[in-house]
Amino acid sequence: MAQQRFDHLLQAIHSAVLKAQELTEEQHIMQIAKYFDEDGKPLVQELHVPTLDPDDDPNVMTTLSVPLLSLLPPSAIKIKELKLKFKVGLGKIKIEQDSKNGPSLDVDMGGGGGIFGKKQATAKVEITFEAGDPSESFLRINDYLVKSVV
Repeated sequence: MAQQRFDHLLQAIHSAVLKAQELTEEQHIMQIAKYFDEDGKPLVQELHVPTLDPDDDPNVMTTLSVPLLSLLPPSAIKIKELKLKFKVGLGKIKIEQDSKNGPSLDVDMGGGGGIFGKKQATAKVEITFEAGDPSESFLRINDYLVKSVV
């Protein structure tokens, strides 16, 4: 039988969610790195736009160096919700004398037949991601870069 402690199962699920969140944070950092060179200077796109002087010929253009970060702000994702449904067979409650965590509950994950007579444990997992708001520091950097263009 594949008897496991229920608290260990919950700890494993918790660790998996934390790891998924860590991956989304790493993705965000790698995405921001696309907007700066190795010296930390912002990558720019040169744009040719008409001059702002109303007396100038409309065909006269001026060149602006616009930081890419201000043109294409990075999008962050985060885990909004996790739903996990699974079936486990309940085993014995164990109370150990020297345990600081209190009683533990054994569960049958289905690997050896167990209560449900299944060869494989099943789970239904739903993870919902959502777009995160830009951080305050991103907004300030972006505001500074936009002001440097004008």
